[in-house]
Amino acid sequence: MKINAMEMIEKVGLLPLVNVSDSSKAVPIAKALADGGIPIVEVALRDKAALESIANIRKELPELFVGAGTVKSPEQVAASLEAGAEFIVSPGVNPSTVKYCQERGVAIVPGAVTASELELGASLGLEVFKFFPAEISGGLPAIKALRGPFGNVRFVPTGGVSLSNMKPYAEDPAVLAIGGSFLTPKEAVDSSDWTAITKIAKRAVEVSLGFAMGHVGINCNSLDEASATAGWFNERFGLKPREIDISFFAGSAVEAMKKPSFGERGHIGIACNSIARALYHLEQKGMKFRFFKKNPEGKIIAAYLEEEVGGFAVHLCGNGK
Repeated sequence: MKINAMEMIEKVGLLPLVNVSDSSKAVPIAKALADGGIPIVEVALRDKAALESIANIRKELPELFVGAGTVKSPEQVAASLEAGAEFIVSPGVNPSTVKYCQERGVAIVPGAVTASELELGASLGLEVFKFFPAEISGGLPAIKALRGPFGNVRFVPTGGVSLSNMKPYAEDPAVLAIGGSFLTPKEAVDSSDWTAITKIAKRAVEVSLGFAMGHVGINCNSLDEASATAGWFNERFGLKPREIDISFFAGSAVEAMKKPSFGERGHIGIACNSIARALYHLEQKGMKFRFFKKNPEGKIIAAYLEEEVGGFAVHLCGNGK
């Protein structure tokens, strides 16, 4: 069963903006993005070719998600849905546009960069907002400050975000996904350089995922052995021990299990910016998972791959932010 648009935006973690005056280029742009691991696009309603572009993508690439951006009225929503759009992105919080989308059962991501705009959006039942223009509106510090009084909201920053500065955005849990035209640069579109767009997409996915070495897990046979193992690393390297339900951590680098777990020798924890995001992208590559550990709220906090390497199990874990 196909997942809904908002869930897809979160799983992919990136929302490319397509803005073309030649609708014949919409499909190759979308395909180039999908080849790079981004099977979702937002087509800006800034040109008469936009609706035709949406229709072309839906017809030629039905497995992709396509949405309409810069939507400013219920009439534009209706036209976008008629063309095949599956979600709506608007520049601001227009109650009539939001309510029309809600009545039609379509996801909408409206723009909001102030507390007043967020309060209005929250009063309409919204929790996800486009943060545009991101960089000149305060960037990630502003997002973090706004999330203080609006703890449940998440953002799709766009505007001034690029491959060179997207890393801290991708690492922050307040960011649902990163959007923008930096994924479809004008020079590549004008020259029909689809290979360049695919290359940019692949690099953006890598940065968005943020894979890094998290920790090494050591299988111990008892609580006492696990405690002593963590103590060994503390005595020699100053890695302070910390007990959790199933293990002792020595700093954040070593986990000593109270009893043997997955892996003959232990496990390797691979940190990532978002486990949900990482699961999606790895599953698209054919990787399978055998076990998921969840917190009391039901959120996945560890996901074990079916594969092992060198006698070690491998699992995803968060980046700690």
